[in-house]
Amino acid sequence: MRICPKCRNTVADDVQTCPSDGRRTVTREVLDAAGNDPLLGATLDERYTIIGRLGAGGMGTVYRAEQAPLAREVALKVLRRELGRDPDTVARFTREAKLLSQLKHPNTVTILDFGQSPEGLLYLAMELLEGEMLSSRMRDVGTLAVDDAVRVACGVLRSLDEAHSRGIIHRDLKPDNIFLARVHGRPDDDVIVKVVDFGIAKIRDGEHSPGLDPVATQEGTVFGTPRYMSPEQAQGKSLDGRSDLYAVGVLLFHMLTGQAPFTDDDAVIVMAHHIKTVPPRVREMVPGARIPASLESLVARALDKSPDERPQTAQLFLSELEALAPEIEAARERSILAAEATTILSVNPPVRRAWIGLALGAAAAIAAVMVGISLFKHPSHEAASVGATPGAQASSSAPAVPPAQVPIAPGDTVAALSNAPATAPDPTPNAAAEPGDEIDPRDRRRVIVRRRTVPVVAPAPVPAPSAAPPPPRHRTTQPYQTFEGM
Repeated sequence: MRICPKCRNTVADDVQTCPSDGRRTVTREVLDAAGNDPLLGATLDERYTIIGRLGAGGMGTVYRAEQAPLAREVALKVLRRELGRDPDTVARFTREAKLLSQLKHPNTVTILDFGQSPEGLLYLAMELLEGEMLSSRMRDVGTLAVDDAVRVACGVLRSLDEAHSRGIIHRDLKPDNIFLARVHGRPDDDVIVKVVDFGIAKIRDGEHSPGLDPVATQEGTVFGTPRYMSPEQAQGKSLDGRSDLYAVGVLLFHMLTGQAPFTDDDAVIVMAHHIKTVPPRVREMVPGARIPASLESLVARALDKSPDERPQTAQLFLSELEALAPEIEAARERSILAAEATTILSVNPPVRRAWIGLALGAAAAIAAVMVGISLFKHPSHEAASVGATPGAQASSSAPAVPPAQVPIAPGDTVAALSNAPATAPDPTPNAAAEPGDEIDPRDRRRVIVRRRTVPVVAPAPVPAPSAAPPPPRHRTTQPYQTFEGM
């Protein structure tokens, strides 16, 4: 279903013209996007039928239009109605439009036609581009990659180089006047930079701009422009191409840092900063970005208050930017390597030695507990395993009396029956070494292993139920190790 923008009658999808008033019908989506725009569906100067609205600015509105009799779609910029009522403005428009139509550089939008309708509306017909404004890209991503920002600036400077050679100054460079055009058959990120709206500010303001007009700013005439105006333009001085180069410096600063060098809700304050305040350095604004120092210095020179201290031509500015390509590429590769290294470290974090020691300590503690439980449950087995000779082990097959209940007789010896750990410190850690002492390599402390023989009574077998006499007690000896720390 299609709708007439004027009478709002609905017609079938295949009906292109309203039978009531002859207006071009549009879809509901197009109508909603344009709102109550009175030109939607109308034919301008009997040649351009407006079929959609693309955007609006301080100077006018841009429409999607169909050009007759070629039936090709174009971008039609229609200036504000009051501009067509001033004879001086009309004369400037005609003069500037003739000059702009001579610009043929691929980085400059092509002017196809211009004129004034019988209703007094001034218009420019331009090539229709598919893509997005630089302002939209910056709103989406914030800061551009260094190589992307330089690539955009280089495209703008190539366009300016041709325009300046013909005596044309843009006067209103800003993200809203730079288009990133997609080309059929190329990847979406392979765009062509297109500069639009050359000379529009001159058509509006004349040869000598009066500088910033706070009233006009509030009305939207120069909305967004103060952030990118050169100091001499803000003061109403005579301009040359170096004023545009200052704006390129502001664009580079904005693309690299995510914001213009001077911002304020009051446009007059912004322009005062451009006139008097030294802008901050790019790398100070984004210390983590890999921006070469040479690029930072070039941006600072472009933003110099004096036109004589800036790059003097667009071609010189472009040459300096292109000379930085190897350094920018090296910085980009370092950034990629750093990002990959960060990813690897985050996926495989290093194991700390403290955690290894803690894990080993926990395992040792668990093992010690298990051994203690085993000794507590099977005391007779422990005594037999620690005992000395096979004969003694064989004779102890019968249940034995706990060691604590067996008296020690003179001459008895036994191995260490204590449950204390082998590395327990000696009560006299400063004991001197004696002949035969050994150093225990398992302990980090200097430990003397001293072998002694102490008498002890072996466990006695439990008497049999019969009246037979118990077997004789068996005595044996086993070295007993004590540990004395040094």
